Amino acid sequence: MKTRIFIIIIILFSDLNAQSEGFLQRNFKLGLKGTRETFFKSPGRTVILAGGLSVIVAHQFDSDVQDWFLKNQPLPEGINQFGDNYGNLYSGILVLTTSALTSKNNQTLRQFEYAFATLGANGATTVLLKELVRRERPNGDNHRSFPSGHTSHSFVSATVLKELYGWKVGAPAYGLAVIVAMNRIQDNKHYFSDVVFGAGLGTAIGLGYSQVYLKENKKLNMSFNLVKPEIQFSWRF
Repeated sequence: MKTRIFIIIIILFSDLNAQSEGFLQRNFKLGLKGTRETFFKSPGRTVILAGGLSVIVAHQFDSDVQDWFLKNQPLPEGINQFGDNYGNLYSGILVLTTSALTSKNNQTLRQFEYAFATLGANGATTVLLKELVRRERPNGDNHRSFPSGHTSHSFVSATVLKELYGWKVGAPAYGLAVIVAMNRIQDNKHYFSDVVFGAGLGTAIGLGYSQVYLKENKKLNMSFNLVKPEIQFSWRF
């Protein structure tokens, strides 16, 4: 179901790029730049390092936090279920559709490409880490506990929304991401350290890719300012 929805979104908006460089080619280049910004430059690198150190500390409290959540169930059933659904699917749909529909003029595709590439990079990185670490879930279902994919996905979505639209949109999105993180522990799917690193990973990738978007957007704006009015219509994105 999730795969089908994302395919539909891609089909709906990728035709906006028909007059310019190929959609997938542009996103591949954006991915390379975004990865470099995330893991080798600040602020992404700083968040990754902070997340790694936080995991070392959080790991010491995994059992205590797990026991407290299972005993007290702080999230009401409805909110807890929403957290599961939002982290699994809704946050990605929200980011992709919002980035494509709320932009103005030629920034539409730029914002959508940034969101698309960022979510894709976060998903790929999370899956890779799960396969490398192979940590068993607290409920024993499988060995894909670290890091929490729901948490990284919701935090990267919140970071994209914050970078595109500011804290008025970003703050509520981060609040929803926290609910997702709590849901993963309450449902006994992840340990505390899993969600801590997932939150750091999603935030770092969102910040890293935003640096690429801001640089590309600045170049685009400078190009529009330099061209003559009669040839501005040749720019289509």
